[in-house]
Amino acid sequence: MPRSERAIRRMLTTEEAAEYLGTSARHVRRLVSDHELSRYKVGGRNRFADVDLDAWLDSRRIEGARRPLRRPRRALSVKRID
Repeated sequence: MPRSERAIRRMLTTEEAAEYLGTSARHVRRLVSDHELSRYKVGGRNRFADVDLDAWLDSRRIEGARRPLRRPRRALSVKRID
């Protein structure tokens, strides 16, 4: 793919990636060690592309169930026994 067509990537540190994902740096490191999260090695350190983090988030999206709206239940009548 020509460079002009590539998405602009913002490279993030582990701590920045954790903040971006709303989790801890420890969790990001665990995702890396479990090979769930793509990364680049730059100068011996992990760097994460924001577009890769977005793709990882999108792959974990769970759609909500769409149920038809239900009518409210009518109160049951209760007979008094004296």
